[in-house]
Amino acid sequence: MTDLTKGSALKQIFFFAIPYLIGNMFQQFYNVADMVIVGRTLDTLAYTAVASTGSLVWFASGAINSLTLGFSVVVAQFFGSRDERNVRKAFGASIWLSAILSVLLSVICVIFARPMLELLRTPDDIIDRSHAYLVWIFAGLAATALYNLLSNVIRALGDSRTPLYFLIVACVLNIILDFVFIAFFGMDTDGAGLATVLAQLISGLCCIVYIKKRQPQLHVTKSDLRWNWSMSLRLLKIGIPMAFLNMVLSVGSIVMQFVTNGLGTYYVTSQATGSKIEQFVTMPILSFGSAVSVFAAQNYGANKYSRVLEGGRKTVLLCCGWSAVAALILIPFGHLIVRLLAGDVDQVVVDNSYRFILVNTALSFLLAPLVTYKSILQSVNRTRWTVISGFTEIIGRAGVAVLVLLLMNHWTLINESQGFFVMCFANPAAWLLGLLTILPDYIFLARRFRRMIADPTLPQQ
Repeated sequence: MTDLTKGSALKQIFFFAIPYLIGNMFQQFYNVADMVIVGRTLDTLAYTAVASTGSLVWFASGAINSLTLGFSVVVAQFFGSRDERNVRKAFGASIWLSAILSVLLSVICVIFARPMLELLRTPDDIIDRSHAYLVWIFAGLAATALYNLLSNVIRALGDSRTPLYFLIVACVLNIILDFVFIAFFGMDTDGAGLATVLAQLISGLCCIVYIKKRQPQLHVTKSDLRWNWSMSLRLLKIGIPMAFLNMVLSVGSIVMQFVTNGLGTYYVTSQATGSKIEQFVTMPILSFGSAVSVFAAQNYGANKYSRVLEGGRKTVLLCCGWSAVAALILIPFGHLIVRLLAGDVDQVVVDNSYRFILVNTALSFLLAPLVTYKSILQSVNRTRWTVISGFTEIIGRAGVAVLVLLLMNHWTLINESQGFFVMCFANPAAWLLGLLTILPDYIFLARRFRRMIADPTLPQQ
């Protein structure tokens, strides 16, 4: 466990983020493994079929992760205030809520998987294989919830390394099971989906064993597992807005996928490949955001408001520094990285993937303050404007997508290639509008914290 209420803020955030960063990188390898393995062992269309489900997978799996991350914020607040009794009660209530909501979401998503793919205009030559993969991912959302809840709660107590080890185990298992189900049992894309679910389940079980042996603060009793309305409402007050925010954000990506699918299979592959590589750029930023979220929650619980603000400043600097490093790597080597990921694809795919990477990497500095300020606001129970920012980010992504539709289909001013290039600016447009939305609230929070530092008698809210 790590107490983040003492010591150098920069040092603590940086080193606490390293396991997050490595874990997120493995999470990307974990996700990319399905794409690469089906592409190598089956065919290019299988690669595209799995890749094209990215926005829908994010919609469901990302919502589960955000929900459990919100629950862990409450646990971190109680841990920061040294209230071990409520740490266990919050954990017990989180178990019930995660189980109920993940099963409910799983049932809904499985039922509507095919209609969602059809609504997105998924090309006919890949839709059956996309559906086969997606159904397994949706059916396994309870396993996703198990791992994400336990790993996020372990991190909330200051241990960001152990969940990393279990994620590495899951990543290796996923790769092995991909080959077992596809190469030996002759399964298609459904084998990749099944492998992912089983790997997550095993990783979650590893977390259970670890908690029993090493985390006495999380040893819940029968009384901790009794339904607690007040604790459940407190958890949902943070968890639901964070899950809803993720789902809202994913709608923008779904709109992007709708427009890209209409451009044809080449551009679907280009967008999917570019997005996966772009996530290697944004994941470190999100990792620093996750670290400062726990940092802020613990210090907010300990009434150390100056450290919360200091953590925000240092995290923005760390994120912007990474954006510069990423640009130095991807600008000269982007084409090579696309080839390594996508394999023997048409040069058109390589060129368009590189254009997507170039635009998003160059403008990723907009994401740094957005993620940092949003993470801090959520950690101190200010979720209203972070949710609203989700809608403005939709406006950014969907606005660019609608612009492409108008330029191509209504005004016929551009072709498919030019339309795809315009689509490359959808994420940066979302980042900019989201930042402009939450920035005033963060400024208001910073001013209030400074007043509270000067006058400790002022209430938190």
